[in-house]
Amino acid sequence: MTLDRLLLTCFLLLFLVPASTAQTLESLRKEIEQAEKEISMTNSLLSKTRQDQKTTEQQLNLIRNKIRNRRNIISNLERQTELIGSDIVQKDRTIASLQQDLAALRQEYGAMVYNAYKNYKLNNFMVFLFASKDFDDATRRIAYMKRYNRMRERKAVEIDSVAASLNRELSALQERKNELDGVHRSRNAELASLSKDETQYKSSSEKLRSEAGRLASDIKTKKSKIDRLQQQIQRIIAEASRKENALSKTRTDEQKEYIAKLSGQFGQNKGKLPYPVRGVIVDGYGVHAHATLKGLSTRNNGVNIAADPGAGVRAVFEGEAQVFLIPGMGSGIIIRHGSYMTVYGNLASVNVKTGDRVALGQTIGHIPSAGEDAYLHFEIWKETPNQAPSSLDPAQWIRR
Repeated sequence: MTLDRLLLTCFLLLFLVPASTAQTLESLRKEIEQAEKEISMTNSLLSKTRQDQKTTEQQLNLIRNKIRNRRNIISNLERQTELIGSDIVQKDRTIASLQQDLAALRQEYGAMVYNAYKNYKLNNFMVFLFASKDFDDATRRIAYMKRYNRMRERKAVEIDSVAASLNRELSALQERKNELDGVHRSRNAELASLSKDETQYKSSSEKLRSEAGRLASDIKTKKSKIDRLQQQIQRIIAEASRKENALSKTRTDEQKEYIAKLSGQFGQNKGKLPYPVRGVIVDGYGVHAHATLKGLSTRNNGVNIAADPGAGVRAVFEGEAQVFLIPGMGSGIIIRHGSYMTVYGNLASVNVKTGDRVALGQTIGHIPSAGEDAYLHFEIWKETPNQAPSSLDPAQWIRR
């Protein structure tokens, strides 16, 4: 094995494959870090909602969110176990290959040293040199002996290089095994926490279910209120879209260019928009069965984000505001971002007025200060030519 081929082999085995694994592991660790932050935030919100000593649907949703994050972490850790395990297998193969190379090099070097010693003892090199036919032949024989010595020195360098690579791989292998042990411990700890969370959820849901009969009327009233809120928002969105279509015929080329640019920028930020309020999603997009009342389901055109009572709500992107008020259901804000619109509902107060240009991250209002009502209803809508506006799943657009 030549030194060049050895170095190439070491590069391919030691660097290319682990780099890919390292990137994936880093991504998984970031996801775990994010899930842990959300669990911490959920625990904080739970401690505040429990102050009234009453189990609520909001608490149940928060516990459910915590369980979902726990399961994501466990799944994530199991994926890390697979990747690290695969890397350990690869390193075992690399070490075995390096050990074989080292043994072969040592055998070759040993044979060279033995031959050199034997020739030295027998003065074979001198005999070989003095057996030259003429001066040119002697010069060639001296050059041959130099090449032989250089080859022996190169073999010694190769042995040192392979031995160093082998030691590095053995050290890296031990680190990976230690890392794997740490992942196993983390997984076991998460499983124990998950068991506690599931027990808490079962206890809370049973308690809430036992009161469901008494609270059925209140639950249905609340559902009806939410349905009316969403229907009203949908009507406002449709009306805003009609007005925009009418205005578009009179807009200047410069205004049209700005709207198109804003739409493009908003669309390019899918998965990158900031949370409109610091909290956790407790009710996702789409149709969901009620947590305790059988046969009752709700449709959410957006997401509900539980947050600290009275928390400030921020615009997720720049645009133009439209404020609306629904009697008995609080205030709301629609912000137009070209052909996209974001909706901020269930606000106790607003800081902007219709027609205001708002900036990314600007505080536009506050959610209620009452515990169970301390959440933001958030929606995203998209306008398409010759079609009614369609709602989008905000969870696919926002990130922490």
